[in-house]
Amino acid sequence: MFSWVQNHSTSEHSAGLETPLQVPNQRCWFIFDPIGILCAMAAWALMLSGGWVLVRDLLIPSNNILYIVANGVVFHLLASLALVSHLRTMLTDPGSVPLGNPPGPDTVSYCPDCHSAIPKRACHCTVCKRCIRKNDHHCPWINNCVGEDNQKYFLLFIMYIGLTSTHVLLLLGIPVLCSYSRGEWDSSSTVSLPAPILFLLMVALMGFLFAVVMLCSQMCAIYADKATRELLCQNTHSQARQSKCANMKAVCGSHISLAWLSPFHSPEHYKVSEHHNMA
Repeated sequence: MFSWVQNHSTSEHSAGLETPLQVPNQRCWFIFDPIGILCAMAAWALMLSGGWVLVRDLLIPSNNILYIVANGVVFHLLASLALVSHLRTMLTDPGSVPLGNPPGPDTVSYCPDCHSAIPKRACHCTVCKRCIRKNDHHCPWINNCVGEDNQKYFLLFIMYIGLTSTHVLLLLGIPVLCSYSRGEWDSSSTVSLPAPILFLLMVALMGFLFAVVMLCSQMCAIYADKATRELLCQNTHSQARQSKCANMKAVCGSHISLAWLSPFHSPEHYKVSEHHNMA
């Protein structure tokens, strides 16, 4: 289990007051962890197989062209954005500290595994074998850490997974509710779902629950300007920014725009120095 980086150049942050940081260098980043690779493949398999079942067993049997096209387009748009976000999260350097990083003004410790000076709010990941800046957690479903430079993509991944799952649950649930409102169900009625529809229901429920739990935890951490591990450990070293909006900008980009919703857009990050926070 190790990380492979094609270009050994690193995206280092410069000190200063409200200094705009450049977009992280484009590098090929991938973690060779068997469990993480299997989990990432399973996530793709569930999404693709769920889409196939949706079209074959739910949309096409309706014999309504408008219904098929409209819901097919919505599902595949949301699913595609979720999968692209998954790829960006998995293949983006989460903010690794350079190996052999020399001490600097923001150094707080030393990592014997990386032989590097650890900057503030960085934490070593035993799976990635690197120290990660603002390390939120290591997620096996994306086979990567969620850190300073890929948190936006992870946020988009769970958001689009939640929207895709909600869309499927509505497609499954609305006909049932309409049937019940027409009095077609009574106390003696039984439910017998075909195996493909039951599989689709289970996948949608798992995706919805995963998205709700992770989205809530991520938003709480972002609004508090803390990583999830810092919230769990009640870390008091990281100070919150001036507003929740500023915290969101630090993750998604410096300007509020539709680019926040795009996994194809790389956000610019801004660093607020400790001196600025104290002021």
